[in-house]
Amino acid sequence: MNLIITESQYKVLTELSTWSEKDKSSCSPDKIDADNWQELYGELVKSKLIKPGTKLLIVWGNNQTLYYTQDGKSLTKSFRVSTGANGFNNQPDNKETPTGLMQIKGKVKAKEYEILVGKTPIGKILGPNVDSTRVDDAGNKHIAEVLTGLLELDGLESCNKNTFSRNIYFHGTNKEKFLGTPRSNGCIRVSNSNVQWMLNNIPEGTKVYIKP
Repeated sequence: MNLIITESQYKVLTELSTWSEKDKSSCSPDKIDADNWQELYGELVKSKLIKPGTKLLIVWGNNQTLYYTQDGKSLTKSFRVSTGANGFNNQPDNKETPTGLMQIKGKVKAKEYEILVGKTPIGKILGPNVDSTRVDDAGNKHIAEVLTGLLELDGLESCNKNTFSRNIYFHGTNKEKFLGTPRSNGCIRVSNSNVQWMLNNIPEGTKVYIKP
């Protein structure tokens, strides 16, 4: 049986299909605008991405700062970070930091300044501003390292669902002197003292929002 539709019906179906694909590929930072962390929190509540009173870690790319609020009204903690040197993007196989709503999926603790490779502590201690000399099995030299511990990120929007498979996380760094500037390979670098604080005070499941 052949289905006959009018020109106006075809136009509506085309518009709906186009809107659906656009919505699927877009991320909330493309639609939500705010001038500060409190305004952003309010917009996320209005958009029903979070509920009022949700504990939230906000990574603000423009000033390379992390804000932690437990109620959207006052700050519990804030500190400098380093996001991707190449900017922000949710595409796979790049060195950019993902954007949008995520959550803490898991945590890995190590000793202070201990190097982690593949999310596993390897027993080697490296100072906070000392270049690494480690060479991996493929012959690649690693100057920057993951230190002290990490908190895994898992995307909660259709656009950033690949965040966990991209191995994006908060972690301590031996490049502390560069915090406050975009220098990472996509992860969010924090100081070793701050990653210890996060490991001890931020539970799994805590929401995270990254605004480019």
